[in-house]
Amino acid sequence: MPYRDKLDAASGTGKLITVRRYLDPVAAQMDRTLLSANGIESHVFEAASYNPLLSGAAGGTQLQVREGDLERVERLLEVHPGEAANDDDDEEAAGVRCPRCELPYCFHERLRLEGSSAATALAILAAPLLLFLPRRWHCHKCGHVWDDPKEGPAAMTKLEEGDPRPVFRLRRAHSGMGLFLGLFAGFCGAILVAAALPRGAGGELAFAVLVGAAFVGWAVGRWWQYDLCSEPGCRTALTSDRSECPRCSGAIAGVVRSAEKHYAAAADFRRELSALRAADRAREGEKKRKKKRPAGAAG
Repeated sequence: MPYRDKLDAASGTGKLITVRRYLDPVAAQMDRTLLSANGIESHVFEAASYNPLLSGAAGGTQLQVREGDLERVERLLEVHPGEAANDDDDEEAAGVRCPRCELPYCFHERLRLEGSSAATALAILAAPLLLFLPRRWHCHKCGHVWDDPKEGPAAMTKLEEGDPRPVFRLRRAHSGMGLFLGLFAGFCGAILVAAALPRGAGGELAFAVLVGAAFVGWAVGRWWQYDLCSEPGCRTALTSDRSECPRCSGAIAGVVRSAEKHYAAAADFRRELSALRAADRAREGEKKRKKKRPAGAAG
């Protein structure tokens, strides 16, 4: 009905739709905080929060908003957190910069633990031992660890106007889903084997079926790989023929195996491009000097 269409188009109304998917739940919460600060209702949904191995296969962490807010949300999230919210290219940002990725998210600490239940348990059990560990600089973006705070650059290596913004193929595998499906198939096969053979005779064979099916499922899942855009907050699926991300328009500059390596690889790209530009300028300057020498000698 016409009035229903108008209602759904109004801000803050309509059904909940997924506007973005994330591999990192923290990034989803950061975008949710940004939307909340702008008065937009949003929800973070983790399809498999109980099992991190299945989270990516189940759709990852989803950011959902009302259909009527979709246009505003797209405008607010148009600049990804990796570019704007982090102020990565702010030369006035105080503090230590990572010598690997050039970002200022560096902390002088004894040990960096990820925010998981296993890491929390380890921190509690090993708390007395942590006192004997030396403090080192840890980058919370790329994971680099070093000692000298002056080793990093004073500012990020900048791209010039018109230079491509690098993104990478974040290569993933369905290892967790393959293992899960293998275990399920192996469990069913083990029950059939145990039922078909005399009691006590099929125990070892049933166990072998279970373990074998789990291994085959894991191996198939590990072989079945796919690529995502490495840009934080994008994570769009990339086909093999793509030279740029269809969503964030980043130029695909290579392959990374983990989300953390995006930052270091992007810094390598910037440094390499800056070095090429400096070499080109040096060659141009040398050519100009060579052209001026005959004229000066004749004078």
